[in-house]
Amino acid sequence: MPADLLSPQPLDILLVEDNPDDAALLERHLSRNGFAPVIARVETAAALSAALMPAALAVRTPDIVLGDYNLPNFSGPEALALLKSSGLDIPFIMLSGAVSEQTAVDSMRAGAQDYVSKQNLTRLVPAVERELKEASRRRHKVEAEVALRAAEARFRHLVDAMPMGLILNDREGRILYANQAIARLLRRPIHHLNSATITVQDICIDILAAQIACTQTSHTPPFESTCTTIDGAVLDVLIGVALLNPEAPPEQQQFAAFIADLSLQKKSQEALRQTEKLAVAGRFAASIAHEINNPLEAITNCLYLVSQSNLPDDARGYVELAEKELNRVSQITVQTLRFFRGSTRPEPTDLNDLIETVLTLLDSRLSRAQIEVVRQFRTTDTVFAQGGEIRQVIANLVGNAMDAIGPNGGRLILRTARGCDWSTGTPGVVLTVADTGAGMDEPTRARIFEPFFSTKGITGTGLGLWISQEIVAKHNGSIHIRTKPGAGTVFRLFLPSH
Repeated sequence: MPADLLSPQPLDILLVEDNPDDAALLERHLSRNGFAPVIARVETAAALSAALMPAALAVRTPDIVLGDYNLPNFSGPEALALLKSSGLDIPFIMLSGAVSEQTAVDSMRAGAQDYVSKQNLTRLVPAVERELKEASRRRHKVEAEVALRAAEARFRHLVDAMPMGLILNDREGRILYANQAIARLLRRPIHHLNSATITVQDICIDILAAQIACTQTSHTPPFESTCTTIDGAVLDVLIGVALLNPEAPPEQQQFAAFIADLSLQKKSQEALRQTEKLAVAGRFAASIAHEINNPLEAITNCLYLVSQSNLPDDARGYVELAEKELNRVSQITVQTLRFFRGSTRPEPTDLNDLIETVLTLLDSRLSRAQIEVVRQFRTTDTVFAQGGEIRQVIANLVGNAMDAIGPNGGRLILRTARGCDWSTGTPGVVLTVADTGAGMDEPTRARIFEPFFSTKGITGTGLGLWISQEIVAKHNGSIHIRTKPGAGTVFRLFLPSH
């Protein structure tokens, strides 16, 4: 296609030149060879510096700098040095009226892309085209590198934010990368895991064998295993493995291991089993209590008939004692049935009655522990609640208070009074459970409602207060605690009246 039919290529030139005629000659030559040049001419260091300032570049950025080798108050080499010091990647072509081989070599060594004689401008156009392409290639390369670094940074942020642990390692098990989640799980400093001194075998002996096995199959299902923390604790985990570069030779293969903590799930499963056992025991106890009622009624009738006959005074005393103890047994069976049956829907409920039910069932434990129970029932108002669930809350609070008091005896205060929700003003009943036990320090108090947190060692599930808080929240109530080491603990439970 003829050159005059092609659209001219825009070309923004920063020209270091003191001769306007030479500038016009350059413009005409470039225009005749397919360019549409726009030339900004400077002839001093100050003018060039101003043209390279960010404010000036925001208005116009030159595609190329052409510099005359010799100027009265400036020079091409000085202009080249000034451009290089600016850090800008703009091609620079040196121009001169007389070109010596040494001058051209020195210019190229200083960083000029080419050296063209003003007497032979035929080389200028190919040089400009070549340098424009090279500059475009360099810009694209820099942009690609910046995009790649940004993508890598986003990937690292994403991986570090993952809740699941991730380890990358080689075929020998040496850890190449570990994310923050695995560092938290294993309680190891992240720099320790990424120090190239730790292997996956130090964390879990099953990982590397599974990774090697996955090279022979397209799919390796996740498996359960255990990991060891830095302090020697053993954690139940779920592990998935993958080969990252299956096309690489064996000695260059890299693997990933995804590690999820199963400790909470295992505890939940164990708590569920314990809950199911307690539910079965409760149903069994309720069934026994129900069956005991029939013979109790018969024995009560027989004692009544005996008491109506002529008996010596000592025998009558024995009969009255038997009737008293029998009434006590009957009361326990009734309370047992009420405890385990409970209501299935909210209804007006007397907290004082629920408290008495719990105290009746725990009476023998309270007596053995020499715990004095102080009842301070200051209201008979009812609350709208599921009696069985609130009874469970009271039992948890009283049981914890007994454990806190210990075997050497103490006082347990149970108080009911009218109250209201401090935040909404909703009226209701406040139940206070206070003990003279050991109390708690601040770190323990801060975690007391967390699931699976227990101060009772292996005898505690860590679920009682968590479940109690959930039950109270379901009833639109609230539960708060005040405690101090050596000064006992006070729980304040609020339940709305409607």
